[in-house]
Amino acid sequence: MKKGLIVVVLALAVFLPVQGRAAETRLLTEADGIRVGYDRGFLLQAGDKFEMKFGAFLQFQYLHRDNDFPATQDISTFKVAKGRLRWTGYMYNPKIGYVIQLELADTSVPGTKRVALKDFAINLNLYPNAKFRIGQFKIPFNRQQLVFFGDLQFVDTSQASKAFNANQTNARDIGVQVSGIYYEDTLQYWFGLFNGNGINNNNDSRGFVTMGRVVYNPFGKMSISESDMANSKDPLLSLGIGVAHDASDMGGTLSPSSADTIGLEFAYKHRGLSVQGEYYTRDDDLNPDADGYYLQAGVFLVPGHIEVAGRIGEIDSDVPNNDRSELTLGANIFLDGHRHKLQLDVSVFEIEATGPVREDDDEVIRLQYQIAF
Repeated sequence: MKKGLIVVVLALAVFLPVQGRAAETRLLTEADGIRVGYDRGFLLQAGDKFEMKFGAFLQFQYLHRDNDFPATQDISTFKVAKGRLRWTGYMYNPKIGYVIQLELADTSVPGTKRVALKDFAINLNLYPNAKFRIGQFKIPFNRQQLVFFGDLQFVDTSQASKAFNANQTNARDIGVQVSGIYYEDTLQYWFGLFNGNGINNNNDSRGFVTMGRVVYNPFGKMSISESDMANSKDPLLSLGIGVAHDASDMGGTLSPSSADTIGLEFAYKHRGLSVQGEYYTRDDDLNPDADGYYLQAGVFLVPGHIEVAGRIGEIDSDVPNNDRSELTLGANIFLDGHRHKLQLDVSVFEIEATGPVREDDDEVIRLQYQIAF
């Protein structure tokens, strides 16, 4: 633990003197209908026929974990948590958009660093209230998993939001969706059909994941990004429900099975204060049923620059001695909004147990520097 505290102190000594949000940077030039330059990413635009914006995101992290089990070694390491390249734009006309995202520091296979395709999707914005998306992208089921990783309030998402993805694998999948907005951004909807096998995988069964999500914003449009970076003058509230049916959760030809997951969500922002939470429940024919939740809140001590936050969460499973809980406290220094920031999390992750099984309480410190261009 002493090593972790030393690293934290050194990082704060470096970044606190440069605290302060940078000015908006836009460097654009245009000639013969071709526009090039920089605007939150390197931009190339040819009228209304073609646009490509390129950017990169780096998360460099120090991780210290005190493992509770005596036989498990403690961890103290530096790592590249994420190294993303991202392309967005349109082709043929602005109604046909695209997004491509690559991960250069993928660690899905321990001990390796592979290039992984995260997103490759085409957006067909053909109708005002019905936009279609095809390809590989995040299933629009639970709020926190939809947040862009760089816009999170903490270093990582909650344990509960990870455990209750629609496909029971991860947030991304291959499929199609339709979405839309009504009544001046107060009512939003998403419906989708996906393989159900997660990222970069074809469907290995006859079933699919079908899902729907509806969100109501009574006071007007609310950004899905976490923390109240805009120091909202008026209160903003978002309420939502998501339902997912995973028929790809197969138990074999003679005993097909499925899983149904329901998620309830809310989020609130006002004058630097942000609060959000989600509750999930899953009824699974093949695996143990479970429910869970998380609740987190943050407040800016210096609007737009310095924030403190806290989160609690639990996962209650039908499996004996496998209930999990999370307590996390965090602090953020924003140098240029979410695009350039320093984050510190201190967490306790607990696996509850009864009888002869020993409880496991792991203490984790994560210090992360993020920069995007």
